[in-house]
Amino acid sequence: MITETSPMPPTTAPAAEPPPRALYWRLWAAFPRDIGYLALTGVLVVVAFAAYGIVGQILVGTGNALFAFVAFFVLLLAGLYFGRLFGAIELVRLSWARHPAPRPVAWRTLTLTGRFKRLVEVAADPHYWLYFAFTTIVFPWLGALVVAVTVGMLLTVAGGIVGGSIVLVVSGEGGFSGINGGWVSSALIDHAPAAAVVAFVVALGALALLPFVTRGMVLVQGAVATWMLGGFRSEQLKAEVAGLEVSRSAAVSAEGTALRRLERDIHDGPQQRLIRLQMDLSAASRVVDTDGTRARLLIDDASAQAREALEELRALSRGFAPPLLLDRGLAAALDAVVDRSTVPTRFTDELPDGIEIPVEIERNAYFIAAELLANIGKHSRADRAELILSAPTHAGATELRVIVTDDGAGGATVRPGHGLAGIEERLVGLGGRLELRSPEGGPTHASVRIPMAPAVPEAEADAPAVDPDRPAVGPDRPAADPDQPRVDLDRPAVDPDQPAADPDATAELDHLFGETPPDQAHTRPYPTEELPRVGDEPSDPSVRLSRPAERDS
Repeated sequence: MITETSPMPPTTAPAAEPPPRALYWRLWAAFPRDIGYLALTGVLVVVAFAAYGIVGQILVGTGNALFAFVAFFVLLLAGLYFGRLFGAIELVRLSWARHPAPRPVAWRTLTLTGRFKRLVEVAADPHYWLYFAFTTIVFPWLGALVVAVTVGMLLTVAGGIVGGSIVLVVSGEGGFSGINGGWVSSALIDHAPAAAVVAFVVALGALALLPFVTRGMVLVQGAVATWMLGGFRSEQLKAEVAGLEVSRSAAVSAEGTALRRLERDIHDGPQQRLIRLQMDLSAASRVVDTDGTRARLLIDDASAQAREALEELRALSRGFAPPLLLDRGLAAALDAVVDRSTVPTRFTDELPDGIEIPVEIERNAYFIAAELLANIGKHSRADRAELILSAPTHAGATELRVIVTDDGAGGATVRPGHGLAGIEERLVGLGGRLELRSPEGGPTHASVRIPMAPAVPEAEADAPAVDPDRPAVGPDRPAADPDQPRVDLDRPAVDPDQPAADPDATAELDHLFGETPPDQAHTRPYPTEELPRVGDEPSDPSVRLSRPAERDS
């Protein structure tokens, strides 16, 4: 096993706003796209007004009222479908012009059978009517206005440059002498340089403002299109609520599955050994006075059963709260998992120094990594694997990443009831996702991304829950149960005749079940010093590291 630790550089502050000069050159860089978008808009506007004439000829030119009535409804229904198509094309054009995308539309799934029922379902969707109104009314007239402003600006630039040049050339050749031969000719000849300068200044000013105008026209048309072609806020809220319901159901299902598995493991393992332990101790107590040798053998068997039950409990505890994870953090716990892996695994820790990971995310990440490595050992037939742990920050949000790769046979899929499906259920509850690439023949690449939610404040977490509707005292407070045993306040808290607890046994139980101080109940900073590796001799003789041989015994 090879372990590499490469701390990430500290997160830099967000970049400052670019200076106005940089913004101006960005507008010029976007000018080709803007002018291309507006040019195509002009072509579509011409086609739209031509379609106006064709539709009007169909409805009015025939002179048959019944035919016009039927044609109107046919064209209306066709316009609903065409409006959706044209709206989708317009959104693609705006995306090409670097306009921000609107909220996605939650299109209704056509569930009714029969053509007429489907047409009714389409007509009942408000998005179809908005797309139809944008295509047939808003886009042609707004597009004509936008194109007219852009063309006027381009003519101002071109007219100023061309007109000023013509004035200079003609005045220099005496071309104005033939115009009336009077005061107009002399005035133009006398003021030709000034007129040319004014024309050039106007042209240069219009040219300097041209990228602002083109970008502004794109933004105007894009704003209207976003308002009419985007999704409703209520639809977004419904989608978020539905996603939260799915996350909640997945979390409950995953937790229930884990609890049932733990219950089954305890029933089949430690519980049976404890029953055997009780029977051996009972048998030893009956023969201790008559047959000391047999009693000693029974007690030895009971001691062996206790040790094996303790080892099984320790193994089960790794499934939900391994002691190493609680004591020294996620990186050290995964280091131990890699050390136990049956496939040679390279572990790279890229977590930044001092990062705080919520305990629930830390625990689930440990379980997910252990499950992925276990799958490699069971199914992949791989010669080597790699585990990468990192926590990159992008746009102010940090996510925990666990990446596992192997050079095995590939072909891994997510199937219900198997390990990868359980990983997906856990990730849905955490708001994360699993990206799996495993072609036949390998290699397999599994990437887990979990968003890092802020830790719960300790003051809020440690505060006891208080029911505001339950009175502390008074007639509405339920009376005490007479069958419930009462606490004797005169009895000392500690029985002096009771033997003191064995400190070694207490420490062993705390180590087994992962008891942590209250101030470490939510988040724990990683130690900045280098942690001792499992399998290496610690420099401090008081530190004891468990070895694979000791765990297997």
